[in-house]
Amino acid sequence: MKKKSLIICSSLLGITATASISMAEVNQPQELIMRPLTTPGGQITAGGDFLILIAPDPIGTSMGLALGGRYGVDDNIEVGASYVFSLKEFEAKGDLGVEAAYRIMDGNLAVAADVATGYSLIGEAIEPLQLGARVRFRLNDQLSIQSGGGQLSIALDGDPKPITLGLPVGVGYQASPQLFAFVTTELASISISNSETVVFGADYIPLTAGAFFSPSNTMDVGASIGWFDLKEASDFLFIGLHGRLHI
Repeated sequence: MKKKSLIICSSLLGITATASISMAEVNQPQELIMRPLTTPGGQITAGGDFLILIAPDPIGTSMGLALGGRYGVDDNIEVGASYVFSLKEFEAKGDLGVEAAYRIMDGNLAVAADVATGYSLIGEAIEPLQLGARVRFRLNDQLSIQSGGGQLSIALDGDPKPITLGLPVGVGYQASPQLFAFVTTELASISISNSETVVFGADYIPLTAGAFFSPSNTMDVGASIGWFDLKEASDFLFIGLHGRLHI
């Protein structure tokens, strides 16, 4: 099966806020399309993703949970951590991730440089280093073109160590102040070294679609459905339920 690179607009469910924190302290619009690409200074974004992979035998169906959070050190710098583990045939050992981002510019064209890596407790290996930029261009107050970041992937463990450049792209639509829908894919995964170059359409067709509902600027809940490769592995399907809380 071709490279299983996907962009999922994911974030995280469940944190308990203290009574001293008021909703008015959350410094971001209700509309997702209008929010900055990094967590505002002093704010916490936390929560989780419940993920289901439906695949033919012998792989079968699997389920996992991703928990984590992000903190705005100031209005430009964001740091975060996450932990992903299996629920079906429960395994406490999972993948620990860390990340950071720096907001370069905001407005109709928004850019934030990002870096991420992690450690697999099961595989006892360092996860690839991900470098790139979150980019969003608002065509108007409802429609945007965006890229999720982490485009350059550099393997830090094992041999050989692949280095690839992905070209993720997506479209977002703010149907109302509460409802945001999106579609994402990857135009290509380009080999820098020790990997394979694949191109959308000719080699693979990754696709994810979903939506978020934001009853206020402090909470988002959503769902997504996607395929690693509609061209050659359309029977590999994943479903995600997402939620996040901003305090």
